[in-house]
Amino acid sequence: MATILRHPRPGFTWDWWAVDAAGFLVQFCDGPAPEHLLAHVGRVDAASLWAEGHRPAWFNRSPLPLHAFGCNGELPTYTRQGVPDSPLRLSDAPAVIAEVAALVELNRAVGDAWTIYLDDGWV
Repeated sequence: MATILRHPRPGFTWDWWAVDAAGFLVQFCDGPAPEHLLAHVGRVDAASLWAEGHRPAWFNRSPLPLHAFGCNGELPTYTRQGVPDSPLRLSDAPAVIAEVAALVELNRAVGDAWTIYLDDGWV
């Protein structure tokens, strides 16, 4: 069964996190997410606010300390924002972020993927 993907507030920016199959933290900006994550949108928003205040480097283009992908629109297509030198593992992420990232487990390792099509077996 295909995973339903939706954006909680179409037209507005939002950041969310996942963990890939290799255990790395992955940040997504804008675009749709697995529908089950929308039940936790308040927690995700709180984590995003925390990260903006405590980990501002996560929102810059380079150098990025984690895998980060952005979406331009409502399609579940995400493009890499940069390549981290030493990507952050979920186990090393701050608890507030790790807790919401653990809600979405990707079926694949991000590795050096440049584009992620969430609706193509990633979730």
